[in-house]
Order: sequence, then structure tokens, then C-alpha cells
Amino acid sequence: MYKIIDTHSHLFVEEFDVDRSEVMQRAREVGVQHVLMPNIDLASVAPMLQVCQEYRGFCYPMLGLHPTEVGADYPVVLSKLKALLDKQLQTFLAIGEVGLDLYWDKTYKDEQIAALEEQIAWALEYDL
Repeated sequence: MYKIIDTHSHLFVEEFDVDRSEVMQRAREVGVQHVLMPNIDLASVAPMLQVCQEYRGFCYPMLGLHPTEVGADYPVVLSKLKALLDKQLQTFLAIGEVGLDLYWDKTYKDEQIAALEEQIAWALEYDL
């Protein structure tokens, strides 16, 4: 027997506020057993954690900085995310959403690479 796991969902964003419970129910009905939720940026951490708390045992939070959100201030943002990680390590299942995304804009390519490398180091340090 296999498990169906949604490995990447942003069901915590406000677009789902009106029908989130129905979306979750439909996911369960088709056999989804777990939903992994990567935040997007610093502002999305709180809503993500709230939804994961509401759907505890079904939704699991991850922590990271989405590459399209990497800007000139990325060291400050990463520092704040790392502080959250240090404070609430047991809360997070993995480091995510991270990576490189040069499809829309290459302005912060070097910063995206540096942010990715730092977040990979977190994953290794915390075995996430």
C-alpha cells in the first residue's frame, strides 16, 4: 500500500480562506494523507503555522525563503527565519521552499544562490 502526500501546498494563503476546509476535506476524500506546507516569505510563516495547527497531523510546516522573494535584504530576512527555526525547531518538518527561480527575473541571481546555500546549510545542520 502506498501513501499519497502533497509535498508542496500553499493552502494557507488568503485565496483559500473562504473554502479551505472544503479543500482539505476533498484532499482527504481522494486519499491524501499528509500535506507539506512551505512558507513563502517571513510574512507567510504565521498563517502557515496557524493552518498547520488547525489541521495538525494532516498539514506539516516547512521553513524557508522562496527564491522569488530573495532581494537585497535577504540576509536580514534569513536571519529572522533562522531565529524562528532556532526557537521552534521541533515545529518544522523541513527546510522549504528554497531553490533558484530565474524564470521571471535574474536581478538577484547571486543573492538567490547565496540564500540557497545558507538554507542548505540549515537543512544539514538540523538534519531537515
